[in-house]
Amino acid sequence: MKRYLSLDLLRGLSIFGMVFSAIIPFGVLPAWMYHIQNPPPSHAFNPLVSGISWVDLVFPIFIFCMGAAIPMAGNRRVQNGTKAYVIEVFERFLMLWLFSYLYVLLNFNQAEGWLPHLFTIAGYLALFPLFVVIKTKFKEKILIRIAGVAMVSALIIMGSILFKEEISIYRSGIIIFLLAFLYLFGALIWYFTRDNLKARAVIFFIILLFFAATVPFDLQPKLYAIKEIRWFVNLEYFYFLLILIPATYIGDIMQKRLASPEGYEPMKGAEKPLLVVTLCGITIVWEMVALYNGWLAANFIVSVILGALLLLSVKKYIPAYRQIVLPAVVLLLAGLISLLIEGSISKSPCTASYCFITTSISILLLVIIDYKVQFKDYPFIGLILRIFSGAGSNPLMSYITFGNLVMPFMQLTGLIVVYQAAYPEGYPWIGVARACLAVLFTMSLVALMSEKKIYWRA
Repeated sequence: MKRYLSLDLLRGLSIFGMVFSAIIPFGVLPAWMYHIQNPPPSHAFNPLVSGISWVDLVFPIFIFCMGAAIPMAGNRRVQNGTKAYVIEVFERFLMLWLFSYLYVLLNFNQAEGWLPHLFTIAGYLALFPLFVVIKTKFKEKILIRIAGVAMVSALIIMGSILFKEEISIYRSGIIIFLLAFLYLFGALIWYFTRDNLKARAVIFFIILLFFAATVPFDLQPKLYAIKEIRWFVNLEYFYFLLILIPATYIGDIMQKRLASPEGYEPMKGAEKPLLVVTLCGITIVWEMVALYNGWLAANFIVSVILGALLLLSVKKYIPAYRQIVLPAVVLLLAGLISLLIEGSISKSPCTASYCFITTSISILLLVIIDYKVQFKDYPFIGLILRIFSGAGSNPLMSYITFGNLVMPFMQLTGLIVVYQAAYPEGYPWIGVARACLAVLFTMSLVALMSEKKIYWRA
């Protein structure tokens, strides 16, 4: 079955946001350019701040993409039986969990001198034998994996000796670590409910009840404060399933359409697709502005109107989207009702409104991207789509290439002087543009790898 290009593009967009938001100028941009709860200039975490910015969208969008991809990948493996499927899910979980440690332990950029940067690049290259997709005989594949284990182990031990880098279970990349557990739970839930949507809905509401029972007592931050267990126990594994489980429903729909003889072309024959897409865009922009400014009552009223217009326009002009736009509207309104009950929306501590609204936005973005894909044959648009879809189809590589390859390469070659050159005071957007170009360059490298059929997989 062909890949779903729009999902790769959406995943690429979220990866761009993750890397870009981490390297933009610190403390000098408007608050909406950072995590809302880490406002400038100090960026001190303030859990009492309500609202979300575009930065707060990138992680839930990635979770949504992971959830939507589970049925697409899983349907190719269900014929192998329950035992084989469960074993493969746990293998993928362990490899993703391992990756969350390795890319951190193999990054020596904080140490002084040129040698740590060289070791970091070597560590990046050593990940290829472990995670690259290999289409060879089983024995050859095992030998390559063993060589990867040996190279990675040697580099980590040498880094610990030479650069005093700590080897610890607490040194993991929190985002990949969290995604590993979400994948594990999500893939198993999908498999055992793939033919029973009602059962999946029941599990969703059980998780919602668990959320409602634990959040008022601050169990998540209390447990996370216990150092001895925080490396493995985090209630957000379950909270963020409120994003991933609805995403598997969208993935089911997409998988069936992709597998059909006519393929997935919902815009084909549509009367006024631009009207629907524009309404999706207006809804997203309105939500971001209203949530940023705390317009609770006005937001609910306007969102009801926008949701009704979306459903009516989809029904009339692009009926193929009714199945996915309806849950987007329902989740949006559910999120706004939750916001009225909770009184605030935030990523940390995670709120139900945050999960519901970001899932709705993810679905609407997917509709918009479906429309944009029609213009892939236009030179400039086609190039951008190739970069983002190529990077989006290779997420593990995309996520670490800037920090573990591009940055140490610039340090070794002296290009870091150009990258970090001071800009005139009062012009921080020069730094934003520079960061944007750096991320696009990084994603282009990964997209080139993808076009050469070189993929990292857990």
